[in-house]
Amino acid sequence: MNKYDVITFGSASEDIFIFSKEFFDKKFCFPLGDKIEVEKLVIRTGGGGTNAAATFALQDLKTAFCGSVGKDYAGFSVLLDLRRYKISTEFLSSLAGKTTNHSVILSKKEKGKVILAYRDASNYVPKNFNLNKLRADWFYLAPLSGEGARKTKQIIDFAYKNKIRVAFNPGKEQIELDKKDITKILPKIDVLLTNKKETELIFGRQKIEDIFRQIKPYLKGLFVTGGGPGLMAFDGRFVYKGEALRSKIADLTGAGDAFGSGLVTGLIKKMGVGEAIQLGSANTAACVSQWGAKNGLLKAGQKYRKIKIEKYEL
Repeated sequence: MNKYDVITFGSASEDIFIFSKEFFDKKFCFPLGDKIEVEKLVIRTGGGGTNAAATFALQDLKTAFCGSVGKDYAGFSVLLDLRRYKISTEFLSSLAGKTTNHSVILSKKEKGKVILAYRDASNYVPKNFNLNKLRADWFYLAPLSGEGARKTKQIIDFAYKNKIRVAFNPGKEQIELDKKDITKILPKIDVLLTNKKETELIFGRQKIEDIFRQIKPYLKGLFVTGGGPGLMAFDGRFVYKGEALRSKIADLTGAGDAFGSGLVTGLIKKMGVGEAIQLGSANTAACVSQWGAKNGLLKAGQKYRKIKIEKYEL
């Protein structure tokens, strides 16, 4: 039975990127019969689970993806892409009668994007889902929905019991299921990754340092939250504050996945917190410089620019 450095859980999708200035100029209100000129169209594979797996594999970590796709052309594309990145598919299922997740991304480059998301196959756990067969040093949980969301606590409990380290980037459905028990989950998580919206869903609207003080008694590992101009992290004693690394932006899709998986890569490689944040930030900048959530990701040994990180005791 194979053992991996990291196994990722999350969605797999086909992403269709469409760029047109007219989307935003018209505020998405189109009269019937309108013909909108599209300046660029790109099709790539995506989904939080496979995006994170791509970072780990490119960083020379033995990686597997656990999730489901439909038995369709898009699912076949996901499978081929995973194999291209040398990501194990032994825990992936192609489900008959289900459609691979799709996202249509209406993008205006550095200005932002709107995602039209269709979820189906990734709502279901793989047919051969058996935690006892998942042997790894780390589990990386990207946002999950449906059956996957309902399995989140079971996956975390299994990892904790078996001394598998856990990075958790919760989606809305997972948060709604477990936010009342966040103080019970935190001691079992090594890295909690959230953006501004997710942080507010879990803790409500309050100052980030007040949240750090609130979770301090329960936090075993690292809590990292970001959005907008930068990020903040807390390890139970020190706060780390950094600005976003400025870079040329083609598309922002996958930025959060790139940061989280880049940071966790640093921790797996025994980097300090500050250095791991640097890798996550650089991976994000590299990701958004190209279309698609995987094309620009950093490779092992690739040089990158660094950001200024402020560190102080709380």
